[in-house]
Amino acid sequence: MQAHVITSTLRPTVALADYDFLRATYDMLLRAPVRNQAAIDAAFEALDAAHARLKAAHFEQCAALPN
Repeated sequence: MQAHVITSTLRPTVALADYDFLRATYDMLLRAPVRNQAAIDAAFEALDAAHARLKAAHFEQCAALPN
């Protein structure tokens, strides 16, 4: 049996953990008593990038599955 290693993108579980962490960070910044708009904007950009990585990992995994 041959092992398949994906090195170009994250595995979906790792990408999901990354996304969840950044989403929690973004939510915390939105609920902070003193809002820092620059931090919120940076967190949103990081969250958006993590979402793109999650989608890419999912699509790559789907493409690798046998039909």
